[in-house]
Amino acid sequence: MVGCVSSEKYLQRGQYDKAIEKSIKKLSRKPDKKDELGVLKKAYHMAMEKDEKRIKELRMTGQPSSFEEIYYIYEQMEERQNKVRRLPNKVLKSIDFTYKDYGKQKIDAKKKAAEYLYAHARKLLKSDSRFEARKAYDELKRVQRIIPSYKDTDQQIQHALAKGQTHILFTMTNNSQTPLPEGFKNELFKISMTNLNSQWKTFDIQARDGVNYDYYIDLKLKAIMVSPEQVKQSEYSETKTVDDGWEYVYDENGNVKKDSLGNDIKTKKTKTISCDVLETRMRKHTTLRGRLEFIEVGSDQVIKTDPITAEWHFVLAYIQANGDIEALSKDTKKKLGVKPVPFPPSEAMILNAASVLKEMSKEAIYRHRRIFQ
Repeated sequence: MVGCVSSEKYLQRGQYDKAIEKSIKKLSRKPDKKDELGVLKKAYHMAMEKDEKRIKELRMTGQPSSFEEIYYIYEQMEERQNKVRRLPNKVLKSIDFTYKDYGKQKIDAKKKAAEYLYAHARKLLKSDSRFEARKAYDELKRVQRIIPSYKDTDQQIQHALAKGQTHILFTMTNNSQTPLPEGFKNELFKISMTNLNSQWKTFDIQARDGVNYDYYIDLKLKAIMVSPEQVKQSEYSETKTVDDGWEYVYDENGNVKKDSLGNDIKTKKTKTISCDVLETRMRKHTTLRGRLEFIEVGSDQVIKTDPITAEWHFVLAYIQANGDIEALSKDTKKKLGVKPVPFPPSEAMILNAASVLKEMSKEAIYRHRRIFQ
């Protein structure tokens, strides 16, 4: 749709640079188009006048923060002028084009903009606020865009990046009244937080020296439950009808029947086979219940809670078969190769549940990561 808008329409809307670009394209092919020459002349001079007026207004404020905008306006004016300058001379003459060198003004504005932004960023970095450090980071990046090698901007950017971090520590508190098996914390703290980190947020599972944490994520265990060991047996039979050869078909006189070609007619014989099954089912499960508390360190306030439950199940089924095993269904046959094993110890069950709890905790932290400022 944009491609269908004429240069005249852009001019009427006050979109001078779009009108200029449209006219330049047409005049590059047909330099004698009077309507486009008229549009280009008006759009170009009005755009330059508008920018010069804005620069004058900014200078009158006397605010050093204005120099960044002044610099970019000069950049825009220079770019616009260079686009038009590439047109044929007779076009430039028709639109009263006069080249102006903005180099000195642009350099002056660039230096003053970088000087102001750098000084203001350094002032912000003196604050203890990580949010002020982030503002400083943004201003230093703007300095870098204007003058890439300005003073020690690179080092100050790294300083602002470090100072602007929100540090979050993952911890665990056992309120279950049940002693934790050896290795529980090690399993839980194998949680990887690397992919949760972002430009301004760093997640740790172990406290680092010299780091002041802004938030704690405390996993409070409320209950650790392990079920009794259950063994149940059931007896059943499975049957199946299978082929058992063939036999002749006889007529009422006891003679073998013939088909239309004179061949003896035969029919399949079937039989029913069966197998008796004794199935043993072993069950045991463990459940860990608790909640994640998201705590703001400064106020010691719990800003979010999230209940969490992790389970681990041990289930084993095996059978003893007596009879024709071909009578068994596919699912029942699968149990033929299963060997009975002892129940896992409760400590091992709890450790397995801890592995589940670890992943569930990470998913919950990821869901709520936006609450950290």
